[in-house]
Amino acid sequence: MEGHGREEIFTGVDVSRTVGWFTTIYPVYVELEGKSPAEDLKRTKDQLREIPWHGLGYGVLRYLSQEGKKRLAHLPPADILFNYLGQFDQVLQDNGWQHAAEAMGAPRSRLGDRTHILEITSHVVQGCLHTDWHYSRNLHRESTIRQLAADYQTELQILIDHCRSAEPTHTPSDFPLARLSQNQLEQIESRRKRISSAGIE
Repeated sequence: MEGHGREEIFTGVDVSRTVGWFTTIYPVYVELEGKSPAEDLKRTKDQLREIPWHGLGYGVLRYLSQEGKKRLAHLPPADILFNYLGQFDQVLQDNGWQHAAEAMGAPRSRLGDRTHILEITSHVVQGCLHTDWHYSRNLHRESTIRQLAADYQTELQILIDHCRSAEPTHTPSDFPLARLSQNQLEQIESRRKRISSAGIE
């Protein structure tokens, strides 16, 4: 995954007078049981939140630590890069700027080497999610990527439908200091609902 690297990780670090990216790129392995969209969504959320420092430590370990360089240098690069750029509306709505509708052109030379076989970039503009798929025609057919994007959209719609119809729920990462399991948290919420339905404050 790729992050912008400007998360508030350390206190007392002022980056307000800096420009450019503090990009973090780090490997992510998400383990799902496939029981239901609800369970997959909760497990994904918690596993992503468990990544220390939003992945910053991986770059430090792999590129700045001598021991880390030796231990991780043989690992192959990831095939897929996913970068969620966020909700542009929140950034643009208060300062008079607008998102340009025209294409900006190729972000890199076609003669250059790709860092990843497939790059997926998403952002939200005017309440709509936009996802760009970057790939090499030397490696994939356009029909293959279109089918992959269609499958992605189908799975995303399943998650959206679930979130629109399901009651809000919590996961252990919402209460990190409590150190509760998902089962314990569900028992507490079930007890709270019974008390609330009985009219007891």
